[in-house]
Amino acid sequence: MTIERVYVCTSKNSKLYRVYLLQTGDEEKELIYHHFESDLLEKVSNESEMNVLSGSALIEDIPYYINFSNIAEDSYLFSFRQEVENLIANPNNNIVQFSRFGPLKGEVHNIGEDEGIKFLIIQDESSYYFLSISNNSIIKNKPVLSLSVTQNTTVVDVPKGIQLPPAVTARLDRTTLNLFVYDVNRFESMLTLNENRKAKSQAVITKFIDGTFTISSSNYRFSGLEQSGVTQKLFSSARAVRRLSKYNEPDNSHTIDQIKQAVDRLEENLRVTFDDQNNLIIVTPETAKTFVGIINNIIVERLISGDVEIPI
Repeated sequence: MTIERVYVCTSKNSKLYRVYLLQTGDEEKELIYHHFESDLLEKVSNESEMNVLSGSALIEDIPYYINFSNIAEDSYLFSFRQEVENLIANPNNNIVQFSRFGPLKGEVHNIGEDEGIKFLIIQDESSYYFLSISNNSIIKNKPVLSLSVTQNTTVVDVPKGIQLPPAVTARLDRTTLNLFVYDVNRFESMLTLNENRKAKSQAVITKFIDGTFTISSSNYRFSGLEQSGVTQKLFSSARAVRRLSKYNEPDNSHTIDQIKQAVDRLEENLRVTFDDQNNLIIVTPETAKTFVGIINNIIVERLISGDVEIPI
Protein backbone atom coordinates (compact mmCIF):
# COMPACT_ATOMS: atom_id res chain seq x y z
CA MET A 1 0.00 0.00 0.00
CA THR A 2 1.24 3.47 -0.90
CA ILE A 3 -0.07 6.31 1.22
CA GLU A 4 -1.06 9.31 -0.89
CA ARG A 5 -2.15 11.82 1.76
CA VAL A 6 -2.49 12.23 5.52
CA TYR A 7 -5.20 14.42 7.04
CA VAL A 8 -6.32 15.43 10.51
CA CYS A 9 -9.95 16.22 11.36
CA THR A 10 -10.78 18.62 14.16
CA SER A 11 -13.91 19.36 16.16
CA LYS A 12 -15.36 22.59 17.51
CA ASN A 13 -18.36 23.08 19.80
CA SER A 14 -18.91 19.31 19.95
CA LYS A 15 -19.19 19.01 16.16
CA LEU A 16 -16.83 17.94 13.41
CA TYR A 17 -15.32 21.16 12.12
CA ARG A 18 -12.57 20.93 9.52
CA VAL A 19 -10.18 18.54 7.76
CA TYR A 20 -6.56 19.66 7.32
CA LEU A 21 -3.90 18.18 5.06
CA LEU A 22 -0.55 17.30 6.63
CA GLN A 23 2.28 17.50 4.12
CA THR A 24 4.46 14.45 4.55
CA GLY A 25 7.39 12.84 2.76
CA ASP A 26 7.31 9.30 1.35
CA GLU A 27 9.52 7.91 4.10
CA GLU A 28 7.28 9.32 6.82
CA LYS A 29 4.17 7.97 5.08
CA GLU A 30 5.74 4.52 5.08
CA LEU A 31 6.43 4.76 8.81
CA ILE A 32 2.83 5.78 9.47
CA TYR A 33 1.49 2.83 7.48
CA HIS A 34 3.66 0.28 9.24
CA HIS A 35 2.38 1.60 12.58
CA PHE A 36 -1.17 0.31 11.88
CA GLU A 37 -0.53 -2.25 9.13
CA SER A 38 -1.04 -5.43 11.16
CA ASP A 39 -4.28 -4.17 12.70
CA LEU A 40 -5.61 -3.12 9.28
CA LEU A 41 -4.86 -6.46 7.62
CA GLU A 42 -6.70 -8.34 10.36
CA LYS A 43 -9.76 -6.10 10.20
CA VAL A 44 -10.02 -6.08 6.40
CA SER A 45 -9.91 -9.89 6.41
CA ASN A 46 -13.06 -9.90 8.59
CA GLU A 47 -15.11 -7.50 6.45
CA SER A 48 -16.91 -10.33 4.64
CA GLU A 49 -18.48 -11.33 7.95
CA MET A 50 -19.81 -7.85 8.72
CA ASN A 51 -23.51 -7.05 8.33
CA VAL A 52 -25.13 -3.88 7.07
CA LEU A 53 -25.94 -1.24 9.70
CA SER A 54 -28.99 -2.11 11.81
CA GLY A 55 -30.54 -1.12 15.11
CA SER A 56 -29.04 -4.11 16.88
CA ALA A 57 -25.57 -3.25 15.58
CA LEU A 58 -25.87 0.21 17.14
CA ILE A 59 -27.19 -1.02 20.47
CA GLU A 60 -24.68 -3.83 20.88
CA ASP A 61 -21.70 -2.08 19.25
CA ILE A 62 -21.40 -4.74 16.53
CA PRO A 63 -19.08 -3.86 13.61
CA TYR A 64 -21.09 -2.96 10.50
CA TYR A 65 -20.90 -1.50 7.02
CA ILE A 66 -23.08 1.00 5.17
CA ASN A 67 -22.92 2.59 1.72
CA PHE A 68 -22.47 6.36 1.75
CA SER A 69 -25.49 6.75 -0.55
CA ASN A 70 -27.69 5.22 2.16
CA ILE A 71 -26.70 7.73 4.85
CA ALA A 72 -29.73 10.03 5.08
CA GLU A 73 -29.88 13.57 6.49
CA ASP A 74 -31.42 12.36 9.74
CA SER A 75 -28.65 9.80 10.28
CA TYR A 76 -26.06 10.32 13.00
CA LEU A 77 -23.49 9.66 10.25
CA PHE A 78 -24.63 12.50 7.99
CA SER A 79 -22.20 15.19 9.20
CA PHE A 80 -19.38 12.67 8.84
CA ARG A 81 -20.51 11.90 5.29
CA GLN A 82 -20.51 15.64 4.49
CA GLU A 83 -16.96 16.13 5.79
CA VAL A 84 -15.64 13.16 3.82
CA GLU A 85 -17.42 14.15 0.61
CA ASN A 86 -15.98 17.65 0.95
CA LEU A 87 -12.54 16.12 1.41
CA ILE A 88 -12.96 13.99 -1.72
CA ALA A 89 -14.02 17.05 -3.74
CA ASN A 90 -11.31 19.34 -2.31
CA PRO A 91 -8.33 17.17 -1.28
CA ASN A 92 -5.94 20.10 -0.86
CA ASN A 93 -8.37 22.68 0.51
CA ASN A 94 -6.87 23.22 3.99
CA ILE A 95 -3.22 22.65 4.83
CA VAL A 96 -1.84 22.80 8.36
CA GLN A 97 0.37 25.89 8.43
CA PHE A 98 3.19 26.69 10.83
CA SER A 99 5.08 29.86 11.66
CA ARG A 100 8.51 29.59 10.03
CA PHE A 101 10.20 32.57 11.62
CA GLY A 102 10.28 34.62 14.80
CA PRO A 103 9.42 33.70 18.41
CA LEU A 104 6.46 31.51 17.28
CA LYS A 105 8.55 29.47 14.87
CA GLY A 106 7.20 25.95 14.62
CA GLU A 107 3.77 26.69 16.05
CA VAL A 108 0.48 26.00 14.31
CA HIS A 109 -1.11 29.30 13.32
CA ASN A 110 -4.15 28.44 11.21
CA ILE A 111 -6.02 26.15 13.63
CA GLY A 112 -8.16 27.81 16.28
CA GLU A 113 -7.48 27.45 19.99
CA ASP A 114 -10.93 25.90 20.43
CA GLU A 115 -10.33 23.15 17.88
CA GLY A 116 -9.44 19.67 19.08
CA ILE A 117 -8.07 16.77 17.10
CA LYS A 118 -10.59 13.95 16.65
CA PHE A 119 -9.03 11.58 14.14
CA LEU A 120 -6.50 11.03 11.37
CA ILE A 121 -7.45 10.15 7.80
CA ILE A 122 -4.95 8.11 5.82
CA GLN A 123 -5.58 7.96 2.06
CA ASP A 124 -4.17 5.38 -0.32
CA GLU A 125 -5.13 4.39 -3.87
CA SER A 126 -8.15 2.35 -2.76
CA SER A 127 -9.36 3.61 0.62
CA TYR A 128 -9.61 6.23 3.31
CA TYR A 129 -8.63 4.88 6.74
CA PHE A 130 -9.93 6.62 9.87
CA LEU A 131 -7.83 6.40 13.03
CA SER A 132 -9.48 7.75 16.16
CA ILE A 133 -7.33 9.83 18.51
CA SER A 134 -8.43 9.32 22.10
CA ASN A 135 -6.84 12.51 23.43
CA ASN A 136 -9.13 15.29 22.28
CA SER A 137 -6.54 17.97 22.96
CA ILE A 138 -6.34 21.48 21.56
CA ILE A 139 -3.49 21.62 19.06
CA LYS A 140 -2.97 25.36 18.78
CA ASN A 141 0.69 25.95 19.67
CA LYS A 142 1.19 22.22 20.21
CA PRO A 143 2.78 19.62 17.95
CA VAL A 144 0.61 17.51 15.66
CA LEU A 145 2.30 14.14 15.96
CA SER A 146 5.85 15.53 15.68
CA LEU A 147 6.64 18.16 13.11
CA SER A 148 9.73 19.86 11.79
CA VAL A 149 9.36 23.17 10.02
CA THR A 150 10.92 22.93 6.61
CA GLN A 151 9.78 24.13 3.22
CA ASN A 152 7.21 21.33 3.43
CA THR A 153 6.14 20.61 6.98
CA THR A 154 6.77 16.93 7.60
CA VAL A 155 5.55 14.34 10.06
CA VAL A 156 8.75 12.74 11.29
CA ASP A 157 8.02 10.99 14.57
CA VAL A 158 5.48 10.20 17.26
CA PRO A 159 5.77 12.60 20.23
CA LYS A 160 4.55 12.41 23.82
CA GLY A 161 1.43 14.43 23.09
CA ILE A 162 -0.80 13.02 20.35
CA GLN A 163 0.41 9.58 19.45
CA LEU A 164 -0.21 7.96 16.12
CA PRO A 165 -3.00 5.43 16.74
CA PRO A 166 -2.01 1.78 16.16
CA ALA A 167 -5.59 0.72 15.32
CA VAL A 168 -7.89 1.54 12.42
CA THR A 169 -11.39 2.59 13.49
CA ALA A 170 -13.09 2.54 10.08
CA ARG A 171 -12.40 2.26 6.35
CA LEU A 172 -14.13 3.85 3.36
CA ASP A 173 -13.70 2.05 0.04
CA ARG A 174 -13.09 4.71 -2.61
CA THR A 175 -14.66 2.61 -5.39
CA THR A 176 -17.81 1.22 -3.78
CA LEU A 177 -18.15 3.97 -1.14
CA ASN A 178 -18.90 1.29 1.44
CA LEU A 179 -17.98 2.44 4.94
CA PHE A 180 -16.76 -0.36 7.21
CA VAL A 181 -16.91 0.52 10.92
CA TYR A 182 -14.64 -1.81 12.88
CA ASP A 183 -14.94 -0.26 16.35
CA VAL A 184 -18.41 1.24 16.87
CA ASN A 185 -17.73 2.83 20.24
CA ARG A 186 -14.46 4.46 19.21
CA PHE A 187 -15.99 5.54 15.89
CA GLU A 188 -18.87 7.29 17.62
CA SER A 189 -16.46 8.93 20.02
CA MET A 190 -14.39 10.35 17.16
CA LEU A 191 -17.58 11.77 15.63
CA THR A 192 -18.09 13.75 18.89
CA LEU A 193 -21.29 11.82 19.67
CA ASN A 194 -20.24 11.28 23.28
CA GLU A 195 -20.77 14.95 24.12
CA ASN A 196 -24.58 14.80 23.88
CA ARG A 197 -25.21 11.18 24.85
CA LYS A 198 -26.03 11.94 28.47
CA ALA A 199 -28.65 14.51 27.47
CA LYS A 200 -30.32 11.99 25.15
CA SER A 201 -30.09 9.30 27.82
CA GLN A 202 -31.72 11.55 30.43
CA ALA A 203 -34.56 12.32 28.02
CA VAL A 204 -35.26 8.59 27.64
CA ILE A 205 -35.17 8.04 31.41
CA THR A 206 -37.58 10.95 31.91
CA LYS A 207 -40.09 9.40 29.51
CA PHE A 208 -40.02 6.17 31.51
CA ILE A 209 -40.42 8.11 34.75
CA ASP A 210 -43.47 10.09 33.57
CA GLY A 211 -45.09 7.05 31.95
CA THR A 212 -44.69 8.16 28.33
CA PHE A 213 -42.71 4.96 27.79
CA THR A 214 -43.82 1.61 29.24
CA ILE A 215 -42.58 -1.93 28.80
CA SER A 216 -44.19 -5.27 27.83
CA SER A 217 -47.60 -5.93 26.34
CA SER A 218 -49.03 -5.26 29.84
CA ASN A 219 -47.59 -1.72 29.84
CA TYR A 220 -45.55 -2.02 33.02
CA ARG A 221 -43.92 1.16 34.32
CA PHE A 222 -40.59 1.50 36.10
CA SER A 223 -40.31 2.74 39.68
CA GLY A 224 -37.05 4.06 41.13
CA LEU A 225 -35.58 5.74 38.07
CA GLU A 226 -36.07 9.13 39.73
CA GLN A 227 -33.57 8.22 42.47
CA SER A 228 -30.21 9.97 42.17
CA GLY A 229 -28.41 6.73 43.00
CA VAL A 230 -29.99 5.02 40.00
CA THR A 231 -29.11 7.75 37.51
CA GLN A 232 -25.58 7.98 38.91
CA LYS A 233 -25.17 4.26 38.37
CA LEU A 234 -26.46 4.50 34.82
CA PHE A 235 -24.33 7.49 33.86
CA SER A 236 -21.22 5.85 35.30
CA SER A 237 -21.55 3.09 32.68
CA ALA A 238 -20.49 3.97 29.13
CA ARG A 239 -22.39 0.93 27.84
CA ALA A 240 -25.62 2.00 29.57
CA VAL A 241 -25.34 5.58 28.34
CA ARG A 242 -24.74 4.42 24.76
CA ARG A 243 -27.75 2.12 24.79
CA LEU A 244 -30.04 4.69 26.36
CA SER A 245 -28.97 7.43 23.94
CA LYS A 246 -29.88 5.20 20.97
CA TYR A 247 -33.26 4.18 22.35
CA ASN A 248 -36.25 5.19 20.22
CA GLU A 249 -39.78 3.93 20.80
CA PRO A 250 -40.72 0.93 22.99
CA ASP A 251 -41.46 -2.33 21.21
CA ASN A 252 -43.83 -3.94 23.69
CA SER A 253 -44.06 -7.27 21.92
CA HIS A 254 -42.78 -9.27 24.89
CA THR A 255 -45.10 -10.36 27.68
CA ILE A 256 -44.21 -9.58 31.27
CA ASP A 257 -43.71 -13.32 31.84
CA GLN A 258 -41.06 -13.42 29.10
CA ILE A 259 -39.28 -10.46 30.68
CA LYS A 260 -39.40 -12.20 34.05
CA GLN A 261 -37.92 -15.29 32.42
CA ALA A 262 -35.06 -13.20 31.03
CA VAL A 263 -34.43 -11.51 34.38
CA ASP A 264 -34.35 -14.89 36.12
CA ARG A 265 -31.32 -15.82 33.99
CA LEU A 266 -29.33 -13.03 35.63
CA GLU A 267 -27.39 -13.27 38.85
CA GLU A 268 -29.65 -12.73 41.84
CA ASN A 269 -28.16 -9.36 42.78
CA LEU A 270 -28.99 -8.02 39.28
CA ARG A 271 -32.65 -8.98 39.29
CA VAL A 272 -35.28 -6.23 39.41
CA THR A 273 -38.45 -6.66 41.49
CA PHE A 274 -41.87 -7.01 39.87
CA ASP A 275 -44.97 -5.49 41.50
CA ASP A 276 -47.74 -7.19 39.52
CA GLN A 277 -50.52 -5.56 41.53
CA ASN A 278 -49.49 -2.09 40.38
CA ASN A 279 -47.88 -3.07 37.05
CA LEU A 280 -44.48 -1.81 38.21
CA ILE A 281 -40.88 -2.91 37.80
CA ILE A 282 -38.84 -1.61 40.75
CA VAL A 283 -35.30 -0.48 39.98
CA THR A 284 -32.54 0.15 42.54
CA PRO A 285 -28.96 1.40 42.06
CA GLU A 286 -27.83 -2.23 42.15
CA THR A 287 -30.25 -3.22 39.35
CA ALA A 288 -30.04 0.01 37.30
CA LYS A 289 -28.20 -1.60 34.41
CA THR A 290 -30.80 -4.38 34.26
CA PHE A 291 -33.36 -1.68 33.41
CA VAL A 292 -31.31 -0.91 30.27
CA GLY A 293 -31.19 -4.59 29.37
CA ILE A 294 -34.96 -4.96 29.73
CA ILE A 295 -35.95 -2.03 27.51
CA ASN A 296 -33.76 -3.27 24.65
CA ASN A 297 -35.81 -6.14 23.28
CA ILE A 298 -32.98 -7.80 21.41
CA ILE A 299 -31.16 -8.32 24.71
CA VAL A 300 -34.27 -9.82 26.28
CA GLU A 301 -34.65 -12.17 23.32
CA ARG A 302 -31.10 -13.43 23.62
CA LEU A 303 -31.39 -13.83 27.37
CA ILE A 304 -34.55 -15.87 26.93
CA SER A 305 -32.98 -18.09 24.28
CA GLY A 306 -29.84 -18.64 26.33
CA ASP A 307 -27.74 -18.57 23.16
CA VAL A 308 -25.41 -15.86 24.37
CA GLU A 309 -24.68 -14.37 27.77
CA ILE A 310 -25.34 -10.64 27.54
CA PRO A 311 -23.23 -8.32 29.70
CA ILE A 312 -25.73 -5.95 31.27
